[in-house]
Amino acid sequence: MMKKQVVLLVAVLFLVVNVLLVALDDEGKVEQKAYISEWSPAMETDMAELLHKPGVLEPAEEWMVYFDDSLGSFQEFFVEEGTLVQQGDPLFAYEADNYAEAEAELTQNAETLRGEIAAIEEAIAQMEQYQIPSTQSESTEAALSSPLAPEPVEEASVQSADPAEAELMKEEYLIEKEKELSQKTAQLESIESSLAELQETGNTVVVESSYEGRVQSISESLADPVITIENIQLRAEGKLSEEERAEVEAGMPVEVSIKTTDTLIEGEITQVSDSPDSVLVEGESSYPFQVSLSEYTEEEGLLPGYHTGMAITLEESLGATAVYEEAVYDGAVWKMAENGILQQQAVDTGIYEDFMYEIKSGIEPGEWVAQSPTGQFRDGAVFITPLRAKEVPWRSIFRGGDWGENIITGMIAR
Repeated sequence: MMKKQVVLLVAVLFLVVNVLLVALDDEGKVEQKAYISEWSPAMETDMAELLHKPGVLEPAEEWMVYFDDSLGSFQEFFVEEGTLVQQGDPLFAYEADNYAEAEAELTQNAETLRGEIAAIEEAIAQMEQYQIPSTQSESTEAALSSPLAPEPVEEASVQSADPAEAELMKEEYLIEKEKELSQKTAQLESIESSLAELQETGNTVVVESSYEGRVQSISESLADPVITIENIQLRAEGKLSEEERAEVEAGMPVEVSIKTTDTLIEGEITQVSDSPDSVLVEGESSYPFQVSLSEYTEEEGLLPGYHTGMAITLEESLGATAVYEEAVYDGAVWKMAENGILQQQAVDTGIYEDFMYEIKSGIEPGEWVAQSPTGQFRDGAVFITPLRAKEVPWRSIFRGGDWGENIITGMIAR
């Protein structure tokens, strides 16, 4: 019994002495070791901060067709609900009460459209001639002095844009104007066809479609609009909270998943409303947004009303350095230095995705960082780590002719 008490007392004294030696070692004479059981390497990967929102598919655009009963008496519809129509297809006919008035009305409408078409063509020509300056200062100066800015909104936007943004704005402007030109041209062709029909028959006007799409509704009572045509091109729509509205802007990429067909479609934010659905003193405001769908239409088996999931890319970092979140402690990591020392390294973190942090500065891909146990983390300590026999490349070790010498050298060094 006495022997056991002596052994226990010696062990306690040994422990206390070692603790005191370490605690009072101001000059670092006592070597401390850190036992690190879990390491992980910093990796190079693509990272993105995503905002997930539900949504629904809807027609990208709707057009209303009207009938002015003061011009004559309605005769018949040539389409039904659900009919797919092309530009120039007849929609309905009416009998003009007064030939001269009907002819004058159609002629005036045609002249108005010709003037609008000429203005659009001039705007396109001017924007095509506009040269984007190579620097932002030159861009601002040119925008302020250039007579070529077709619209005040475009001029103000170019003034605040850098060259790359200005080039993108120019392309988007031209695409929008070409679309508007095509629409106005189709309307003119429809009116000219109606005018020709009136002049041929003397009293009948056939109204043709200026649009390509599907007839969504027909008003049998002739209440305006008598026909609604919806674009077969689809878009997705969703809603944002107040906090989310501050983060989302037009141009952000979106991955849209269609739940019904298990389809993934690339898209882009095209519009974010600045006005909420309704203004409430109490309760959360919601802001509608729209997403284009890379030319997907109903012909691809998608229909308005299908529900979607949307992943909006708020921020993206390609080829980023990343580590698992368990390796980041209070803005720093503990990395394995080449001399076998555990070193604390401050890092600047960025995007968080899938339990990993982007590391903007502090470490490089391939460097190893400690994950656990945290109680062993001591800056400048020599670390030891368990040998994982399955991960050792034994064949490559024993294949070399000097492996025995290396083992003996290692044993002597320890």
